[in-house]
Amino acid sequence: MQSWETSATVEREGQVCVGGVPFAPGTEVDVTISPKRKSTEEFATAWRQVCDELRSVPGLSEISEDDIQNEIDAFRS
Repeated sequence: MQSWETSATVEREGQVCVGGVPFAPGTEVDVTISPKRKSTEEFATAWRQVCDELRSVPGLSEISEDDIQNEIDAFRS
C-alpha cells in the first residue's frame, strides 16, 4: 500500500487543503487528520514529567522509567 504524509494548517472555517498529492485524479484515498506530533524533545520532557508525577504517589517511588516502559510494552502486546 502506497502512502504519503504531509502537514497542513486548519483554516478559519475548519477546512484543510492538501495539494500536490502523488495520486491520480479519481483515486479513492483514506484521510486521517491528527494534531501535529510534538518534537522529540517536547515528548521526552512530557514523558519525564509523567514519570515524576507517578513516582510522587506514596508507595510508588521505587518504580523506574524502565518499569513503566515494560508495563506499557506488556499492555500493548
